[in-house]
Amino acid sequence: MMNHHDPAISDRVPALISFFDTNFVCRYANGFHRAWYGREPASQIGQSVEELFGPDVAAKRMEHWSRLAAGEQVTFLADIRHSDGTLHSASVRYVPHLQGGKMKGFYAFVFDMDDQQYMFESMFGASAVGYWELDFRGVKKALEAIAASGWHDPIQHLYDNPRFMRQVVDNIPVLNMNKKARQLFGVAEEDMPGLSLGRFVPPGTEKVVAANIVAYLKGESNFENETVLCTLDGDPVEVLISASFPRKDGFCNTLTLGTVDISYRNAQDRRLSQLEAELAHSSRVSTLGQLTASIAHEVNQPLGAVMTNGNAALRWLNRDVPDLEEAQAALRRLISEAERAAEIIQRTRSLAKKGEPNRIECCLGQLLADVEKLVHRETTSMGCELRVEELPCEVRLTADPIQIQQVLINLIVNAAQAMREQPGRRLIRLSASTHGEIVKLQVRDNGPGFGPSSSDFLFDPFYTTKGDGMGIGLSVARTIVEAHGGSISASLGGTRGSVFEFTLPCMIVI
Repeated sequence: MMNHHDPAISDRVPALISFFDTNFVCRYANGFHRAWYGREPASQIGQSVEELFGPDVAAKRMEHWSRLAAGEQVTFLADIRHSDGTLHSASVRYVPHLQGGKMKGFYAFVFDMDDQQYMFESMFGASAVGYWELDFRGVKKALEAIAASGWHDPIQHLYDNPRFMRQVVDNIPVLNMNKKARQLFGVAEEDMPGLSLGRFVPPGTEKVVAANIVAYLKGESNFENETVLCTLDGDPVEVLISASFPRKDGFCNTLTLGTVDISYRNAQDRRLSQLEAELAHSSRVSTLGQLTASIAHEVNQPLGAVMTNGNAALRWLNRDVPDLEEAQAALRRLISEAERAAEIIQRTRSLAKKGEPNRIECCLGQLLADVEKLVHRETTSMGCELRVEELPCEVRLTADPIQIQQVLINLIVNAAQAMREQPGRRLIRLSASTHGEIVKLQVRDNGPGFGPSSSDFLFDPFYTTKGDGMGIGLSVARTIVEAHGGSISASLGGTRGSVFEFTLPCMIVI
């Protein structure tokens, strides 16, 4: 029974708290009874449940007696009339009071649910998130049916069987949708009766909804994913769906699902990706402009060899006794040099091409060799020596080789331009080192470096320290490297020069 300290505490609780002995006679009632019933708590002391609430209520209370006597708590919902005559939905809990294993009575706790329901409905209706109340009882029955048919893991069966998953989704009734959800999915009030979740789940997206169900069944605390649902008229809507699963004993009959329209955000992301691609293309075209002389020189070499071997073949054939063997050898050399020229042109076209990234498995050593050929003429014309250090082992990347070449060419040409007016030796070193499944590529020069105030802005768009620079090269380089799962940084190289390095995931072949 409540001790003499309890009233001071329990009278401040916004709930009915009372104690009944084994004869269902009230022995204690807290002060909240005044607000609920309009009578003093002391007037209830000594009265039975039947006297206080009538014979019908008393008969229902007796149904719980055996469970209370066994030491169980009993919880149920009931409609209870207030002093003003209104019925309120209430949550009732009986807690047995045991002494020496024998019940001496029980506490009754009664909470008014109408206020909580009002708060929930206010938030549910006014939220900017589209909320759905879903009836989950059918999911429970479906899983019970799977278990009864002999499947050891009903959850996995749900996830692994698209047809069954579709049936489950189609048979999840929609109990309620707030105003935002109805607006988003084109549902009028009169459309609500009989709606199922499957009406809004287009073919092929069932797995995301099923993953939400699986997360709940596995006892996870929440779920969030992006997918495409459709309106009642079938128009696609890109949404973020989320759900929270409060801890609760047993299976929950309803689930509240949140949906947020992300169509505009995704459209903006796609537009941004397009702009980044266009910026990267502009950067490549600018770089090609700088490398024109080098590329022309590289193409001229095999073209010159083609002419030489072609003339040689003619001479061997124009002899009084044609030397067919020598002519054939010259023609084979001619074909080889023509193929080499075609490769150079193809590599140059790829660098200038505007299109989606094409990630393939490629050899880093070959990629570095191609970069060296492309920039050789440009760096030499500015009096720079480019040293490409050999790799200690074969390193393979899953990357867009053209984009990685673009990053390296940009860093090397930047280094050469920075040392253009510098007296003495101008050295650029391109090296690579491996660290586990990461390769670090480094471009180091012995030039003037950069000011400390520039270090925070070097990779920002349109920031440049060159009078004729556009300020997009390093920004594009960072975008490319980060899109490949790496990072890029710049630092001063000790007493002089600068060091630009970036990392990429890699595979090492010994």
